[in-house]
Amino acid sequence: MGTRTDQDQMTENSAEMSLGPYLKQLREAQGHTPEQVSMRIKYSVQQIEALEQERWQDLPSGAPVRWLVRSYGRFLNVEDDAIQSMLDSAFPDSIRADMSDEHKMRWQADDMSLYVEPRQRTWVWWLIAIVLLVIVVFYAIDQGWIPESWLVFDWLKALRQ
Repeated sequence: MGTRTDQDQMTENSAEMSLGPYLKQLREAQGHTPEQVSMRIKYSVQQIEALEQERWQDLPSGAPVRWLVRSYGRFLNVEDDAIQSMLDSAFPDSIRADMSDEHKMRWQADDMSLYVEPRQRTWVWWLIAIVLLVIVVFYAIDQGWIPESWLVFDWLKALRQ
């Protein structure tokens, strides 16, 4: 008979354990401190401890808590579906009822991106191109590269001298 690893045993125990204690036990088994987890997944130590102790009132409601749990689960190499279903059963209905309709929709979304694509600012690139063109034209006039017949304004002819 093969030996069972601590990870296998904790996975079996996860059905009996609620989300917070399960994450804490798994973190400790892997030898991580809350500070290490915080630095890696970019959530505060207070938020991680609140999650492990299931102090839901100290955590943001809706999608942000789902992202926290997803990030924490990925850090600990826990299957995403399993940890999200644990969250669904652990998250108190009283807090879920307080969420707005928008948060409820986000709560039920399968996958949401943490980052939004930045709007393209093409006008900035046009402005840069125009400024560079003006600089090149004035430099060409100063160096005498442009024939005097092209200089239709007197102030441009004055720049040449």
